[in-house]
Amino acid sequence: MTKRFYVTTPIYYVNDKPHIGHTYTTVLGDVLARHHRMLGEDVYFLTGTDEHGQKIEKTAAKRGITPQELVDEVAPNFQNLWKEMGLTPDHFVRTTHARHKATVQERFTQLLGTGDIYKASYKGLYSVSDEAYVTETQAKELQAQGLAHQLVELEEESYFFRLAAYENWLIQLYEKYPEFVQPEFRLNEVKQFVSPGGERGNLQDLSISRTSITWGIPVPGDEKHVVYVWFDALLNYLSACKEGHWPPTINLVGKDILRFHAVYWPAFLMAMYRQEGDDLNGELPARIRELLPQTVLAHGWWLMGETKMSKSLGNIVRPKELLHFGTDAARFFLMRDMQIGHDRAFTFESFMDRLNADLANGLGNLASRSISMLQRYRSGIVPIPQKWDDEDRVVAEQGAKLCADYLAKAEANDFNGALDGLWVYLRHLDGYIVKAEPWKLAKDEANKEKLDTVLCQLYRALRATAVLTAPVMPGMAQLLWESLGMTGQVSEQRFADLAFEAPAAAPVNDPKPLFARIDKDAAMTEIEAIKTAEMAPATPAEPSLDVPPMKENIDYDTFAKTDLRVGLILEAEEVPKSKKLIKMKVDLGFEQRTILGGIKEAYAPADLVGRRVVVVANLAPRAMMGIESHGMLLCASDNASKPYLIAPPEDAKPGFVVR
Repeated sequence: MTKRFYVTTPIYYVNDKPHIGHTYTTVLGDVLARHHRMLGEDVYFLTGTDEHGQKIEKTAAKRGITPQELVDEVAPNFQNLWKEMGLTPDHFVRTTHARHKATVQERFTQLLGTGDIYKASYKGLYSVSDEAYVTETQAKELQAQGLAHQLVELEEESYFFRLAAYENWLIQLYEKYPEFVQPEFRLNEVKQFVSPGGERGNLQDLSISRTSITWGIPVPGDEKHVVYVWFDALLNYLSACKEGHWPPTINLVGKDILRFHAVYWPAFLMAMYRQEGDDLNGELPARIRELLPQTVLAHGWWLMGETKMSKSLGNIVRPKELLHFGTDAARFFLMRDMQIGHDRAFTFESFMDRLNADLANGLGNLASRSISMLQRYRSGIVPIPQKWDDEDRVVAEQGAKLCADYLAKAEANDFNGALDGLWVYLRHLDGYIVKAEPWKLAKDEANKEKLDTVLCQLYRALRATAVLTAPVMPGMAQLLWESLGMTGQVSEQRFADLAFEAPAAAPVNDPKPLFARIDKDAAMTEIEAIKTAEMAPATPAEPSLDVPPMKENIDYDTFAKTDLRVGLILEAEEVPKSKKLIKMKVDLGFEQRTILGGIKEAYAPADLVGRRVVVVANLAPRAMMGIESHGMLLCASDNASKPYLIAPPEDAKPGFVVR
C-alpha cells in the first residue's frame, strides 16, 4: 500500500496582504509535498485562509462593506500568489466554505453532547490580536512586550471547552511521543505552558464562542453565539482533509501559534475521538495517538535586523520583492537560510550574497563549465571512468554518500542542513577541477583516462543535484536536467531510483544558464521602486451610485425649522430583542438625552462612546421598544440602507448649531 503524506500550512488570516512569513511557510509546505511525491508517496498538501473573527468584522465595517465582501476580495491575493510561485497545494480551504461550516457545527454539537463543551459566563482579559482570553501570566508577558494596549477586559456568556480535563493526556502525549512537536526545544516550551515547572493543574477551560461579534459560524441551536475563531480555524485540517489521508503527517506552524496547535488542537481531537470507558486520568489510548497529527513542526520568525517584521513598523518584506529575483531563487534562499525552529534575520544584502555565491558563482558556474567541457573534450558523450587516483576516490566516495545524507536530513525536515551538505560537496568539486586541471589533461592523450574520470564525476554530481534539488528549485532543476541530456520531468523521478554511479542515458546538450549574477546596486534600485509602487494608494474606481431618488423641493423656511446640533455620545448599549436599535445617552451641551438609533448592523456600542454626531434636536419624542427616544442622529446611506454616521470635527463642542 502506498504510504500517505498529509502536510498542512496554517490558514492565513485575511486582514492583510501576504508577506515573507506566509510565503516561507507555504514554500516549506510545497517543498515537503514535492519531496514526498518524489519518494513515491500519496501526497495531500492543504493551505487556505481563515476568514472569521472580530478583526475582519471591524475592518469590513470601516470600509463600509460586508465581511463576506472583504474576505472574497482578499483571499484571492493568497491563491494568486501561490499560483505565481508555482506552488502545488492540492486544495485551498476557506473557512467560509459550506463544507467547513458544516464540519465545525457537527463537531461542536458532538462535544456539546458528550459534555466536553458547556455554557457559562466568563470575565477576564481578552487579547484583541490573538482573539483569545489570556491568563494572568500571559497578560504579564504581553505587558512586558509592550502589548498591553491589546488587552481589554470582557465579560460575556460563552461556551467553554473542558481543556483542563485533557491535561493528563496532553502531558503523556508530550512525554511518550516527543515527535509530536518538533524541534525539541519548541516541545519544551509547550510542556512549560501546560505544566510550568512540572506543576500540574494549570490548564483552564477554554472559551470557544462569542456573543460580541456576529461574523462567524453560528453555534447550532443558539445563534446569538458564534464559534470562537480557533475552534473554527483549527478544524479546517479535518473539514478539508482528503478521504483516507487522516491524520496530518505534518502541521506546519509559526512559533507564535504553536500553543494553539500543540495544546488546543490535540485536546479538541482527543475529545472527538475518545470513547465511552476511556479514562482521562489514565493512560492515553494508543488508538487516539494514532488519530492525532504525527508532528506539529514549528518554525521561527523572519526578522528585520533584531526586530520581528510588522506591518505597523513598516519593515515587512513582500513576496513581489523576493520574486523580482525569480521564483526558484526565492525558494532556495528561504530553504537554505532558515534553520527550522529558529529565527533568522533578513537583509537584501544577505539575500543577494547568497544567490550570487551559491547559485551564480556556485551551481550555475559549475554546471556551465562541466557541461561545456563534456561537449568540447568528448563531443557531449559522458565517458566511463577507468582510472582513479586518491582525489578521484575521495570525490566518488563523497558523491555516493551525498544522496543518502541529503535524503536523511530532508526526512528530518532539515532542508537547511540538506542543502548545506550538498553545497559543501559542490564547492569541493570546484576545488577538484582546479587541482585536476582538465584543460591541461585534454592536451595529452596519455591523460585520457584521468580526464574521463574527472568529467564523469562532474556529470554524476550534477545529475544527482538536479534530482535532489527538484523539490526546492523545480524550474532550475528541470533546466539542469535537460542540459544533462535527460528527458521527461525531473519532478517525476523517484529518489529510490537515484543511482549515483549509473551510466549516462544520453549525450549532454548545450548548457542552459541557470542563474545570472546580481548587480546589487541596480537590484536595490529596482526593489525600492517595487516598494514604492506597493505603498502607493490604489486609484479608486469611480463608484456607481446606488442611491434613492431626490425628494420634492422644500422652501428655506421649512428647512430652517430643523434644529441640528452637535452631540457627544456618552453611553451606548444594545436594545434587547431588537436587531437594529442601539440606546445612547447623548450630551447636547445644554442637556443630556436618550436617543435610539437603528445603526447596530454598522456600529458596535463600544465603538460609539466618545463619538461626535449630528442630532436632529427638535424632533418630537417617540417611543420605540418601550423606550422614549428624543432626537435622531443624521446618517448617510445608499439604497442598501447601511448607515454611515455624519461626524462633526473633533473641536466642535456639544450644542454647536449645524447649519
